[in-house]
Amino acid sequence: MRLQTLLGWVLTLILPSFLWATAYNEMEVVNLQGTIMVQHPNNLPPTALMTGSTVEKGDILTCYDQSWVILKTHSGARIGLDGVSGPTVVSIDEFYLEGPDRQIRLILQKGSVYFKTNGYGSRQSFFEINSGSVVTSINDTQACLAYDPQQSLLTVQHFTGDLTVIDKDHEEKFKYAHSERHWKNGAMAEKEALPMDDLDWINYHKFFDGEPRVAPRDNNFTLHD
Repeated sequence: MRLQTLLGWVLTLILPSFLWATAYNEMEVVNLQGTIMVQHPNNLPPTALMTGSTVEKGDILTCYDQSWVILKTHSGARIGLDGVSGPTVVSIDEFYLEGPDRQIRLILQKGSVYFKTNGYGSRQSFFEINSGSVVTSINDTQACLAYDPQQSLLTVQHFTGDLTVIDKDHEEKFKYAHSERHWKNGAMAEKEALPMDDLDWINYHKFFDGEPRVAPRDNNFTLHD
């Protein structure tokens, strides 16, 4: 009886640490709508993502028009690819989670990506999004990035949390919640952050809730003769 009790205490103390130290190298698809294709690095034909399927390092995801997908890491962070305003293409350049370490690097080739992430304190941890020559570093963050490679234009919408953008000239840490900045040709386009429309915050939540988003107010007009 004493031996069973001792073993029980040992498992209680050791098992959570063992599980926390488990390494993960994939993200799960938790919700999607429309057509999202994934190209694996094995040169096989692209396949369509489905709820419950996984993606990992080396995969290239293409979210087509009027489509969207939400990915979840084992730590609970959520990453959303949005094709409502046009196709979004993201390459998973690095993905590794183990214990307190998080090493994620995404290459946003074009389109829009939403982030709802949690924080990591390890010195080895990083979560980066490369968009052309600009790198966005996030930690515990709620944000949206949109990149147009034809115009070499990156738009960063920062709702809350820790977010820094590194361009060819300097590092810009977002200081104010619900603010927006633009990078053109690898350089920051304006000196001061711009306030965001409340509608962007509403649509951010609607995206992760899988609900239809509200059209911009500029589109809500009536044509008269």
